[in-house]
Amino acid sequence: MHTLVEAEALQSRIGDLAGEINQEFGTVDLLYLIVVLRGGCFFAVDLAKRLRMPCRLDYIRVTSYAGSQSSGVMSLVSDIKTDIRGKPVIVVEDIVDTGFTMKFVLSYLALHEPGQVRVAALLDKPSRRRFDVPIHYRGFEVPDVFVAGYGLDGLDDTMANLPRIVALDDDAATATPAGLAYSMGA
Repeated sequence: MHTLVEAEALQSRIGDLAGEINQEFGTVDLLYLIVVLRGGCFFAVDLAKRLRMPCRLDYIRVTSYAGSQSSGVMSLVSDIKTDIRGKPVIVVEDIVDTGFTMKFVLSYLALHEPGQVRVAALLDKPSRRRFDVPIHYRGFEVPDVFVAGYGLDGLDDTMANLPRIVALDDDAATATPAGLAYSMGA
């Protein structure tokens, strides 16, 4: 495993993204942040703390996995609870790789008739893109490697608590989580 993005770089870039959002949405009465669970939670909280306008956070959870394999069919696990009809919305996601999840989320949220919709993705993995989806606020572009940390689950739903983004190399990808040695430091 090796570090792709240090904790300090994450926080700096999130500050930059918040500045862009503050500029674009600075005059709204209330901004709706729809967080794609589970991975988007760390990013969403740190982003929301830097926004100057009032925000309402809500959450959506979807899955396309049965066990450790993608089923190719998206399922809604938990819906938003907020009425976003006509409201400004930012969908907050940890990573966009194939675009499958984001395409589903944006199509589903469109049924709620939101106003302006933007996407904030901490990580973008364009080398795996299969569906063209917008990313208005992009944190970092990452190579086609398995990533973990800062909300992104690693092996067997572990490693999300790391304060940085790491890439798991081939040796780590076949190891058990208990066999991985990693520190919380930078």
